[in-house]
Amino acid sequence: FMTPPLSRVGMTEEQARESGADIQVVTLPVATIPRARVMNDTRGVLKAIVDNKTQRILGASLLCVDSHEMINIVKMVMDAGLPYSILRDQIFTHPSMSESLNDLFSLVK
Repeated sequence: FMTPPLSRVGMTEEQARESGADIQVVTLPVATIPRARVMNDTRGVLKAIVDNKTQRILGASLLCVDSHEMINIVKMVMDAGLPYSILRDQIFTHPSMSESLNDLFSLVK
């Protein structure tokens, strides 16, 4: 265990590139997340890898407070084969760490 926790699911950026998929990598500094500021723990970064063709999430790495809870949401979307836009458009409570998934996946172009 470490603080803040590191949680990962799916492929790393390197694995996704090696697979030949046309990917997009997006990152979001934790310091931009309202809940992180409320909790006074703005250390870390969120990172996601999205397949441009299928719009599916290939992997995610979350280094932040509560990442061990947030990663479960990302995993459910991946397991269901849903597009990243599900997390981009989902309504989360405010302020929560999960709402940062809106911001992270809004960075996908």
